[in-house]
Amino acid sequence: MDNVALVISLIAVVAFLVYLVRGIAGVAKKREGTKVLFKRSLIALVVSFVGFVIFGMTTEPPKQAADEPKKEQSKEQKSEKSSDEQKSKPAVAQPKEEKKEEKSEPKKAEVKKEEPAKKAEPKKQEKTIDEVVKEIIYDKVGKKSNMGKKRIIELQVNDNLGTPDKTDKIIIAKLYADENLTTNMTRDGILMDSKDLFQEMFKHKEISEAVLMWNLTLVDKYGNESVDTVLKVGLDRATADKINWKNFYYKNFEKIAPQYFVHPALLKE
Repeated sequence: MDNVALVISLIAVVAFLVYLVRGIAGVAKKREGTKVLFKRSLIALVVSFVGFVIFGMTTEPPKQAADEPKKEQSKEQKSEKSSDEQKSKPAVAQPKEEKKEEKSEPKKAEVKKEEPAKKAEPKKQEKTIDEVVKEIIYDKVGKKSNMGKKRIIELQVNDNLGTPDKTDKIIIAKLYADENLTTNMTRDGILMDSKDLFQEMFKHKEISEAVLMWNLTLVDKYGNESVDTVLKVGLDRATADKINWKNFYYKNFEKIAPQYFVHPALLKE
């Protein structure tokens, strides 16, 4: 069948070429019936294409398929030989091997019991300086003032370009202060809170400078309200390292702090 298809395909190819040449010649010489020649050439082309397809489908597969049974037979022969060799060998050594395997199995079980698998603990992410400072503020003076205002108005953590260490940070914390019965008590309360915050902040080596800006709602002589800084105190690392925090008197910030400011509203008695 495959040879017949191939012969038909070759004849169709020849017919296609003949009709195509005659058609082209007829067009050149302006003869009638050229369309019929072109149609016949097209039919011949289709027949040749179909013939080649049938030829490709009916051709025999490569000889590899025929060789496979031989390979399988050789494998079977080898397996038969190996089984015959095993039968011919004495089976005296088998009990000893079984005994060794039986003895070694409990040892492996004991090793597994002694070495339990350790679960990998998740790595703890280190806190940023922003997070550390917020925790200090919330822990020492609370998240809100005694008047219900949010404690942190603004918090900045900036690189300290004035030191050779690139990890040094400057903390600028704009905070809402607690109010008290008198201006003196309010001022003293702010200074005591400042002492607690500075003492904790400067335990972290990354903080080379810290500025606390305490704010309150003030009313001017026209009755207008505004949130203003009533006390500002700032320390650098060199000053903070000199302070013995246990014995330090908070009112001495005015004498030792590189940055110190008190609003006139807190100076009134």
